[in-house]
Amino acid sequence: MSTCSKELCDICYYQHIPAIATVFCPECDEKLCERCSTNHSVARLSRNHECMTLQNISKLPQFVQDTKLYCIDHEEMYEYFCCEHNEPCCSNCLRDVHSECHNMSSIQNIVKDVKFSSVFYDLVNMLSYLNNNISKVIDDRTENLQELKTQKMKFRKDIRSARASVYAILGKFEDHIKMDMNKEFSEKESEIKKLLEEFEKYRCIINNSQECVHTLKIFATDFQAFMAFRKISENINCVELATRKVFEGNQLTHIEISMEPTVPYSINSNFQSLGKVNVKYNLPKISFKMRKIQEAQLISKVFFPVEIPYIQIKMKFSVQLIRSGRNDAREEVDCCGCCTLENGDVIISDSLNKRLVILNNNGEFKKQLSLSFVPLGLAFLKGTQIIIVPYRDQKLIFFDVEKGLSFKKVTFDSNFQLRSISVRENEIIIQNDSYGFSLFDLDGTVKTKTESILSDKDSHEALCIKEHIYYVASDGLSCCDMNGDEIWKFEHLTLKTPFALTSNGSDILFTIDFESGCVFAVGTDGILFKILTKSSGHFKYASSMYFNKEKNQLLILTLNGNVFKFDVVNKNA
Repeated sequence: MSTCSKELCDICYYQHIPAIATVFCPECDEKLCERCSTNHSVARLSRNHECMTLQNISKLPQFVQDTKLYCIDHEEMYEYFCCEHNEPCCSNCLRDVHSECHNMSSIQNIVKDVKFSSVFYDLVNMLSYLNNNISKVIDDRTENLQELKTQKMKFRKDIRSARASVYAILGKFEDHIKMDMNKEFSEKESEIKKLLEEFEKYRCIINNSQECVHTLKIFATDFQAFMAFRKISENINCVELATRKVFEGNQLTHIEISMEPTVPYSINSNFQSLGKVNVKYNLPKISFKMRKIQEAQLISKVFFPVEIPYIQIKMKFSVQLIRSGRNDAREEVDCCGCCTLENGDVIISDSLNKRLVILNNNGEFKKQLSLSFVPLGLAFLKGTQIIIVPYRDQKLIFFDVEKGLSFKKVTFDSNFQLRSISVRENEIIIQNDSYGFSLFDLDGTVKTKTESILSDKDSHEALCIKEHIYYVASDGLSCCDMNGDEIWKFEHLTLKTPFALTSNGSDILFTIDFESGCVFAVGTDGILFKILTKSSGHFKYASSMYFNKEKNQLLILTLNGNVFKFDVVNKNA
């Protein structure tokens, strides 16, 4: 709706009565005079409509004023919002255009309290933190410009000092060195000024967006605010991407330009210059301030929780682990690790009874193998070979299940906590003692090592997909790069104590809450997710999970020896 100094009442206008409008009803899409506004406020169909004064409407951005509450194709009020197409729709749109869409929500539900939602406040926080980062860049570049001016003065003094030492030949080389100096200073100053101009534009965008958000919060309707903040988010996401690239690149290195004069005793017939220009790039003085993890949700095209819609798990078998069978064995078990061999056999490590239990593909007991050490976690390697983590022993044991013996050991120093293990092709990822993770080859040679990213030295399941590490944190799932820099963190009210972790090797992570037994499927983007099972005592105290990529089967093991195998299916396939 556009406004002018004198707007006429729509109702009176159609009655050929000139009356000045004072308010606007977004739901009726009509301007009303004082008399019509009074009738409008008591009529049964409109008494709950929220009217706005034309003066307040004029304070809103133009694109917010132009926001329509009804479908221009069908002249009906918007009733739904399609998350797949990212647009509102009416009942006719739902029937004609969006009949195959699955993620539909009621407009009333999705815009309710939107100005007080966490997503709206994330937008406010995001604008604030971006403005802070941009201001830091501008201040830092301005400071470096001043430093360059001081360095330029010192540089000229150095030139004069060198000229005094080699006055006889100074005239021949002074112009050359000044030319090099001016070229370097000109290039570097031009680069900084260009970056300053860009960030002044970014700051202007952020300041305008902050003012717009403030105005939205005070004057806009919930629907207007909902539609507006999505448009604002697109602009600031572009600013954030450009800002992040600057921080990740080398444009913020502090530049020092100085002269390296030719020493007097080296002057001879081969003397060809007064000196040379040295350009030094120091580390940046500022760093990119990461926004809160929940703010990262704004980067996604969809701003509200969207589930992985079609994945389901179907029980293949459920068994209680068979006891040891030896007379001196305890009745209890303590199962810490599981995996599946190529032939479908299920391998379980029982640390309390120092053994491996082998079940066939249908969950029937096949055999057990006694061990001379206490086994903790284990990982499938190839064929009938697995890797076992022994308790309180700085080594990995390569074990052939078919032959019933170990064939290789890799020993580590005391800086590694060998508690959890996972294998990616010919690489092993384990937890190290510096509160992080390390990636090795099969001979124990370190390939990469993260910084300290864990808050404690407890066991944290981790796996590596492409160049990202996914691991179980104390309160959710986290993803970082190979250096340990956090990319995202997934948190959910039902996932309070995550423990076990596995994946399909490409785009889906599987984890389970230790206390409630809820099984989660989480996308490797940290946004898409689905709760596969509700709270269940059957899966409570799950200690290990394993996904068989060849057969699309998920294995879940609990500490007390309950073993579950599921077929993972796509119901839409």
